[in-house]
Amino acid sequence: MTTTLSVIALVTRLRSSTQISSGEAIYRDKTTNTTPCFAFKQFVNSRHDYNEKFREGDLVLFGGKFSLDENKLVVSN
Repeated sequence: MTTTLSVIALVTRLRSSTQISSGEAIYRDKTTNTTPCFAFKQFVNSRHDYNEKFREGDLVLFGGKFSLDENKLVVSN
């Protein structure tokens, strides 16, 4: 089962190829005062000229479907 998520997060790891960009990011959960880590995947069909490429250390607004993969949150853009 998937649902949607929108979060501003700090990109901590990034791997890119011609078909996919993937990596890990963290965000601050103000209710529990923790910094959960999640994985993300951006597929080539969601890359557009109006979207800037991001790098490690950038704050990025992630939004899209997410799922749990081996008890870890994965956001697919």
